[in-house]
Amino acid sequence: MKNGSATALISSVCYVRLVVSEPNACAHFVSDIFGLQRVADQDGEIAFRSDDRFRTVSLAKDLSEGASVGIEVWDDTALQEIGRRLRELGFTVRDATAGECRRRYVQSALLTEDASNNSIDLVVRPTRSGRRYFPPRDAGIVAFQGVGLRSTDHVRDLAFWRALGADVSDWVGDIAYLRIDGMHHRLALYPSSRNGLLYAAFEVEALDQIMQNSYFMQESQIKIVHGPGREPASRQIFLHVEGPDGLIFTYVNGMAAFDGKPRLARQFPLAAASLCDWGSESNDVPEFRAPG
Repeated sequence: MKNGSATALISSVCYVRLVVSEPNACAHFVSDIFGLQRVADQDGEIAFRSDDRFRTVSLAKDLSEGASVGIEVWDDTALQEIGRRLRELGFTVRDATAGECRRRYVQSALLTEDASNNSIDLVVRPTRSGRRYFPPRDAGIVAFQGVGLRSTDHVRDLAFWRALGADVSDWVGDIAYLRIDGMHHRLALYPSSRNGLLYAAFEVEALDQIMQNSYFMQESQIKIVHGPGREPASRQIFLHVEGPDGLIFTYVNGMAAFDGKPRLARQFPLAAASLCDWGSESNDVPEFRAPG
C-alpha cells in the first residue's frame, strides 16, 4: 500500500487511553452525554466503544504507563521496521510486556514517545468485538476517526510521524494535517506550549447528527469550544465539546478523501477563516484560536 511516496506502515488511530482526576464524572460524559458505549472495566480502566473495536477510549485515575494514543500497525514486520527507523532518529522505543499488551487488548506492541513526549503505542492486532456497537444515547457515531495532538517540537514531531509513513496533506500556519490512509487526515499536530491529547474525533452519520448533537449539548449545558464549523482544508464538518477534566471530544463528518494523485501540501494562513469557513471561532482553546 502506498501513502504518498512512502510505504505505509500504519493503518489507523485505534484508541486513546486517558488519565483523569474524576473517572466517574468523565465516564458519565463520555457515555451518557457524548454517546460512546461503556464496556468491561479492567485493571482500573473504564473502557468505551465507538465502532467494531473492543474499545477505543479508556479512562483511569492512575495509569502505570500514563496516557497514550494507540496506532495500529500493519503487522509485526512493519512494527520492527518502525522501531528501527525511530531508533535511528534518536527516539526511545521498547517492546511492551505481556501485561502491557493485555491491558491494551493487542497482540504485540512497541511503546515510544514523540518529540513532545506524547506517549504513542504502536500496536499489532487490536481486539475487535463480535457484538454490535450499541451506545446508551443515539448520537449517530459510526467510528473513531482520529486525534489532534499538541506539539511542543514541531520539526521533530513531523520527523517522528514521517518515519511511520504519514504524509502532510495540508498546513494551516504550522498546524499539520497528517494522512495515513485514503482520507485527508487522521492526525493533526497543533503547535502548543504543552503536550498531550488535544481532542479525540468520532465520525457521525451526517450533518444532521452534527447539528442534533450541537442542540443536545446546549440543552445539557455542555461547553461547546468550537463549532459547528467546517475545516477549509479537509472539508470536514466538526463540533468540539468539552467535558470534565478538560476532555475535548469531537463529532465530525464529511472529510475529503485523498484521490491518491501526488500533490504538494497546501499552505493556509493561520487565520480564523482557515480554521473554520463557517465563521465559528474558539475563545477558550489556544490551539483552535488564530492570532488577533
